[in-house]
Parts: sequence; C-alpha cells; structure tokens
Amino acid sequence: MIVAITGTPGTGKTSVCKTLGNGIMDLNSVIEEQGFYTGVDRKRGCLIADLDKLEEYVRHNAKKRLIIEGHLAHLLSPKVAIVLRANPSVLAGRLKQKGFPPQKIKENVEAETLDVILAEAVELCETVYEVDTSGKRIEEVAAVVREIIDIERAGEEESESGRKKALMAKYKPGSVDWTRYLTATLKNAK
Repeated sequence: MIVAITGTPGTGKTSVCKTLGNGIMDLNSVIEEQGFYTGVDRKRGCLIADLDKLEEYVRHNAKKRLIIEGHLAHLLSPKVAIVLRANPSVLAGRLKQKGFPPQKIKENVEAETLDVILAEAVELCETVYEVDTSGKRIEEVAAVVREIIDIERAGEEESESGRKKALMAKYKPGSVDWTRYLTATLKNAK
C-alpha cells in the first residue's frame, strides 16, 4: 500500500515527514537525483517532473508499505492521500520565509485557497484525509499523520472500526474551507 503525504508547498509536508522518521520517499529529491524531469520552468524556478518515470520508479521501489512525500505525491495513484493544508495567510508567511518569489507565493496561496491539491487527490485516490496544519506544532501534526497511517495499515480488520470512522469523519475532505480568503487574496493580487 502506498500512502501519499501531499499538499501545497509550505503546508508542512517535509517538516512532518522528518518528525515521522526514516523510510519516507521524498519525491522532490527523487526527481532531481534520478533526472526524472523534462526541463526547467524558468518562470517558476522549478523542474518539470516526468510523472510517468516518477510513478514507474515509485512502483518499482515500493515494498509492501511505502510512504511518499511531495506536492505531486497524490498524482501517483496512492491508495491513501493525506493532504496537509494551511491557512492562506500562514502559508504566505511560510513561503516568504523560505525565500519564494512573490509570484510563486501568489500562485501557491491561490492554489491552497481553491483546494487544488485536495480536489485532485479526491479525484485520483481511494481514501483521502485532510489535515489543517495552521497553528499546530509539527509534532502534533505528525502524531495525527502517524495515527492515520497506522489505522490504514491495520488493514481490513480495522476498516469498520470506530477509531477509523472517527478519523475519517474528523479529517474528511472538505472539512477545511479557505474560500473566505479568496476575495482578500484576489484583492491583494491587483
């Protein structure tokens, strides 16, 4: 079973995965190190991923249980996607702190506000959880992610358990709504 930890850049994926420990495949590193890209997007300052090669690599290297991390992870047809989310104003601050250029910050804040990654994950993945990282410590988010992974890995015997149902209800897709920030985001873009 492949579990994806995904979300807009700046939502906390890498920080959470570092807290979870070893055994997590960082897709951005794989893309760069294995040369799984078709070019460079100079405008955005990033590599253009070759998703076919990346998916083949992930499938080939997937053991029985694999966790993949990156903003493209949900596009590789994992069984479970955990989509990390962040308040758009918090996200903008995080991206600014990371040194992202203004246009890239705007693009990512708009994507987060419009649920782009969440919508893709819901369309492509069998099971999706949505976790708001805003105002939470990394360890707190990592504990939630670990609990989700553990219950999903427990398999069929846990599929109808009260614990799994509670987790699925608490972190169901659509539980985070940033649309109230859309107007402010668009005004600031002018």
